Amino acid sequence: MRCCLDISRITRSRRTRPFLSVGGCTFPGMQKLGDFTTAHTLSDQDIVTGLAHIHTTETQLAAARLAMLTEADRRGLALQLGHSTIKRWYAKAVRLPEGNIAHQMTLGKWLTHNPTVAEALTDGTIHYLHVKAIADATATVLTADPTLTEPKQTDITAVLLDVATRSLPKDVHDRGQELAHHAAKARHETERQRHEEQQRRKAADSRENPRPEDPPHSKPNSKSDEETPVPPPGPPPLPVSENRALNRLGIYPLANGRSKIDGDLDKLTVEKLKAALSPLTAPTPSPDGTRDPRTPHKRNADGLSELLDRYLHTRTGTGSGGAHVNLIVSLTDLLKKPADHQNPHPHNTAQRTTPPSSSDNSPSDGDWPFWLDWTGPISGHLAEYLSCDAHLTPIIVDHHGVPLALGRSFRLASNSLRQAVIIRDRCCVMCGRPAQWCQIHHVTYWNDGGATDLNNLALLCTECHRDIHNTDWELAMGEDGHPHSIPPPETDPQRRPIPSYHRRRKHSA
Repeated sequence: MRCCLDISRITRSRRTRPFLSVGGCTFPGMQKLGDFTTAHTLSDQDIVTGLAHIHTTETQLAAARLAMLTEADRRGLALQLGHSTIKRWYAKAVRLPEGNIAHQMTLGKWLTHNPTVAEALTDGTIHYLHVKAIADATATVLTADPTLTEPKQTDITAVLLDVATRSLPKDVHDRGQELAHHAAKARHETERQRHEEQQRRKAADSRENPRPEDPPHSKPNSKSDEETPVPPPGPPPLPVSENRALNRLGIYPLANGRSKIDGDLDKLTVEKLKAALSPLTAPTPSPDGTRDPRTPHKRNADGLSELLDRYLHTRTGTGSGGAHVNLIVSLTDLLKKPADHQNPHPHNTAQRTTPPSSSDNSPSDGDWPFWLDWTGPISGHLAEYLSCDAHLTPIIVDHHGVPLALGRSFRLASNSLRQAVIIRDRCCVMCGRPAQWCQIHHVTYWNDGGATDLNNLALLCTECHRDIHNTDWELAMGEDGHPHSIPPPETDPQRRPIPSYHRRRKHSA
């Protein structure tokens, strides 16, 4: 049966106000909408159109609420209502937390200075959550560069609004962080140029008008004609993904006595957290071989509880169960590094005077030659910082990703060998489960004369390991030094080797 629904009416409803008049408090057409007792009586077209109308109504009411809260606060109506603030009165009236109402009032005041965003919310082009994301992203950009002029702030708001009309609130947040990083780089470049220009002027003045030596006891002139010296700029700003100044972690108590955790963390902090949680969050099959019934979120919660128990028990947070971070760099990039050392921040060379387009690469793109196990590529700046960490192991790999050296290890002991296998395979070579959940498998079985060497070992999770031993699946080492899985005849009659999981993902990207 062919669908004949007029989907275009959804788009039209975002530009018009088909049935709502907030000022006059009239809602023509509302009788066509259904509820839980009447929705089954509506036609298919009425449901599609009604959902569009409801969305428009929701955004219009949100805009009206923010505008009225702002105006009520401006008029000082709280005292007439018997309360000290509008926030307290409205929170009590609608039974919502005062913090939520305070945030709405702050957002309403922000909308009074950004009429384009307010109009988009009223028309239903964007949602209330988009407005919140735009306001937060704008504040992040201004924090990165407080010297932005009003026109540039307007341009940034326009860029974020354009993203909001096409994407999710999360995308607005991510775009705001990119703009903040670019603004910080531009400010740094401007300060550097000012400092260099001042130094050039001073040098030219000293050559043209050499000043005699001051008398031994002469006092400096308080009204010097020299301009205020510009201090030299500090190091270039960090990429947003590595900027710890943007970190936040909130713990919010719930009404039932539980708490909710929400945060925004930098790449290194997340790497440490995942490295610490990984050994504690692996699926644990039952003795009879059935799968772990816990969801990934449940395993993360259990792992966090176990991690805290271990920390409180030891009182140090260090020891055998401590998190260890591996820094991986290819030999090719390592050999090129001295030539590139003059400019360790290739992303910070250009000054940007206008907001970048959405086609710009993220500051944390995959071009960086350094990477971490969990959170991926990192900048050379962070790699240099991590190289001073006692809990870091720098690992050199060849152009195939096979480890050539393991930090300051002198020989391959059991732990070092497992580490080498993890660096090469990254994850289960068959299904891609994290390396910390995997076991070491002998490609040529130990009973068949297989040696415990790097070129005879592979990472397999518990289930894939069981398949290798109990089914016709096989493993073989390729000429590139990486393991390949060979499917059984019923899966592939030709039994063509399949590259390891992370190399399949890399080649398909």
